[in-house]
Amino acid sequence: MAATAPTRTDPYADDPRWSLVSTTPYPLLIDGELRQASDGATFDAVSPRDERVLAQVAQAGPGDVAAAVAAARRAVDEGPWGRSTGRERARALTAIADALEAHADELAFLEAVDSGKPISSVHYSDISISLDALGYFAGRAQAVTGRAASMPDASVLHHELLEPMGVVAEILPWNGPLWTGVQRMAAILAAGNAAIMKPAQMASLSFARLAQLMAELDLPPGAVNVLSGPGGVVGEALVTDPGVDLVSFTGGIEAGSRILELAAPTAKRISLEMGGKNPNIVCDDADLERAVWWSRLGAFGNTGQICVCGSRILVQRGIYDEFVERLGAAAGEMRVGDPLDPETELGPVVSTGHAGKVWSYIDIGRTEGRLVTGGVPYDEGHRSLKTYIPPTVFADTDPTCRIMREEIFGPVVALQAFDTLDDALAIANDTTYGLASGLFTSDLDRAAYLSQGLKAGQVYVNQWFSPGVLEAPSHGYRQSGYGGVGMEKYQQSKNVFTRVNPPA
Repeated sequence: MAATAPTRTDPYADDPRWSLVSTTPYPLLIDGELRQASDGATFDAVSPRDERVLAQVAQAGPGDVAAAVAAARRAVDEGPWGRSTGRERARALTAIADALEAHADELAFLEAVDSGKPISSVHYSDISISLDALGYFAGRAQAVTGRAASMPDASVLHHELLEPMGVVAEILPWNGPLWTGVQRMAAILAAGNAAIMKPAQMASLSFARLAQLMAELDLPPGAVNVLSGPGGVVGEALVTDPGVDLVSFTGGIEAGSRILELAAPTAKRISLEMGGKNPNIVCDDADLERAVWWSRLGAFGNTGQICVCGSRILVQRGIYDEFVERLGAAAGEMRVGDPLDPETELGPVVSTGHAGKVWSYIDIGRTEGRLVTGGVPYDEGHRSLKTYIPPTVFADTDPTCRIMREEIFGPVVALQAFDTLDDALAIANDTTYGLASGLFTSDLDRAAYLSQGLKAGQVYVNQWFSPGVLEAPSHGYRQSGYGGVGMEKYQQSKNVFTRVNPPA
């Protein structure tokens, strides 16, 4: 199927950047070569901004997965990548960074039209995060150190070696396809592994284009492989392949549980970064202006499609009504629109299917709480499509409400009043998740008490989002995380014990 041309009513119909979208299927990257799927299969990349087909992407099948795994195995077991030094790996990451930076405008455009992310946000956040990760892990590649421990036997010397896992399959989410992929790929390569990257089918274009750029670099064959396609085919084949040493996944609990089930027969290493229903506690002594500003960003950033979004806001009763009014007004002022418009703050959600889920939760919310703002479809231009969802605020909910318990992954936030700090902690921790949390207070004792009591891998105090995801990677509690985080999850430890005999 050929890509559908923009309509003449599209304000960006004549934008020259449309020429950057390939008219031939985006290929796979296997063993250093770009190739179409072995059976010729492709899938459509559909834009949520206007629900039209952008391009086709090669859809990997079992044979392509087997070829990629074999190439990755050769790279680490026989090829130069398995014998590479930290400096050589750093040079490879720097070369990728140079290619990404040179094509930043193209990658940002593809990310915006394919996933719906506002293009200004892609430039400000996703591109910069990607470049930062490549630079950071280029440095880490040259600073891999183990440790030495004093042994109870003085004749024995000990040293620890940190070695690569081998072949790592990284299954990416659709809500941050470029930056999450680059960040994880950089850590995988810095540790000396071969990477098999699987972009999410709903948002594949930016990483598929990056694969083309990497194919032009002087990387060892098989060090990086990119396979696009459905999780039920590509992802499951990677999980069950005995040639894969570690499967790392970012996504929902259902898919994560399926990976654990499939990996059990081979007992391979698994790392899962999953969802959250993250509480945001606002105390009655908080700076309200700051709390509203960050709460709005935490709830609606990336159109609420962030696993650490603050989708449950608990407000102390004395300031509850004022906070609800202020947040509702702030949410209502957010600019929802075309992701190619540099003034857009919130673009469409990733697909019509996902939009249907979010709208169904909005309908549920009408029966569970008081609608403060949003919740009504737009009726003009592109925004009349289901994928454009206004920031929606529900007040007066309680912990039994579905919109307070279930991950919606859209621009929907629920608010509830609380009386004491212990009440707030009880509500906040009443969840099967434990990814992130936040609190706003001007009292240091309150901040310390709440930080200690929250059961989550990240706690944000008087702000939202981590400013140091590379320097301080976080592991979620409960169903939010499993199996390690950061560069360390891509390494294994070997302890060497050497008996030293005294000279004759």
